[in-house]
Amino acid sequence: MFCRTLLALSFLSLAANANAAAPADPDWPCQQRLVPHLAFATYWAGPAPPAGADWHADPHLAALIEEISPRGVATEDGIAKLTAFARGLSEAERAQTLPLAFAALVDQTNEERDTVISRLKALGARQRSLAKRIESDEAALQATPADAGGDAAAERAGIAERHDLLVRSYHDIGETIRYACQVPSDLDARLGAYARALAGQLGAK
Repeated sequence: MFCRTLLALSFLSLAANANAAAPADPDWPCQQRLVPHLAFATYWAGPAPPAGADWHADPHLAALIEEISPRGVATEDGIAKLTAFARGLSEAERAQTLPLAFAALVDQTNEERDTVISRLKALGARQRSLAKRIESDEAALQATPADAGGDAAAERAGIAERHDLLVRSYHDIGETIRYACQVPSDLDARLGAYARALAGQLGAK
């Protein structure tokens, strides 16, 4: 019982520390700061894309963006494809197309991040709910003597079994969160690498 209590309190402490990183959003479970949206200007210092241009209208560009935007694509593979695409354009075409390509990458990266962030918030909310239930069960277990008999003993055993299941579930969700929290940061870093690769091609011969 004492071990279970320590384990539950340990998990609750971890949850409190993680949520303390972003007090404005109690469902955000990551220690990394929540950045809800990536801005084009944060990464791109080059020329703006043509006003009113739609990257979907260029089938070659659209195919490239859709190929290298998913979060499973390695940064190096995406850069190689961007570089090959840029080298197939004239210098004048690059000045028009590469800023548009990056604007498209920002849009698509934000979509990828939105999906991950929504999932993380759902997991964070689930963890908070589990934490409250664990606390409630801990209080109930402490209020019932360990040597209780009859109906009280049966009730206590049921609470203890449920408590252990909740703690395991909390732990499993925590492991998922630990890995998933890195995904938005990885997408941010990849977008920055894409920006540098495209900017390097603007003046290339």
